[in-house]
Amino acid sequence: MINRKTDLPNDQQLLIKLKNQERAAFESVYSLYSKKLYWYALKFVKSPEIAEDIVHDVFVKLWENASTLLPEASLQAYLYKITKNSILNLIKRAHVEVRIVDEITHYAEQFTLNTDEQIQYRETLFQTKNAISELPPKRKQIFEMSRNDGMSHRQIAAHLEITDSTVNNQLVKAIKSIKTYLYLNGTIG
Repeated sequence: MINRKTDLPNDQQLLIKLKNQERAAFESVYSLYSKKLYWYALKFVKSPEIAEDIVHDVFVKLWENASTLLPEASLQAYLYKITKNSILNLIKRAHVEVRIVDEITHYAEQFTLNTDEQIQYRETLFQTKNAISELPPKRKQIFEMSRNDGMSHRQIAAHLEITDSTVNNQLVKAIKSIKTYLYLNGTIG
């Protein structure tokens, strides 16, 4: 029962006792391997708290699966394998969590940009309508015929019985007035 080199029960006997749910065997395994597994986990996770959690989980799994243990197996190899798998699962979860956070952040940024752009567009549209409404009546009419109705300078001139150059002058003045209005109201820089 006792390993003469270390004066401790050997792994096979511990495994048999663990399989029989003997608490003293579990405590022996814990005292033999917990620090070794902690340092092993710490090399990978670089966090004492996370390494402690991993070791705790390893021993919980050992106790939960004690009835399935094979006495001929290597207890040390089994414990290190559980530890390694716990570390890998932690890394996978962390990678998935980072990816999910990245996706959420990207979506939130896109939503914010789209929302900001929509708000800015609506504000610009509102201010532009205000600027147009303040144009002198004839200039406003010419501007709306050009922009809203899609009429050419020549068509507007023929319809209003004015010259093409008058239409052009009124459109230039309308655009200048609208830009000045938007600039003064902080809509454009």
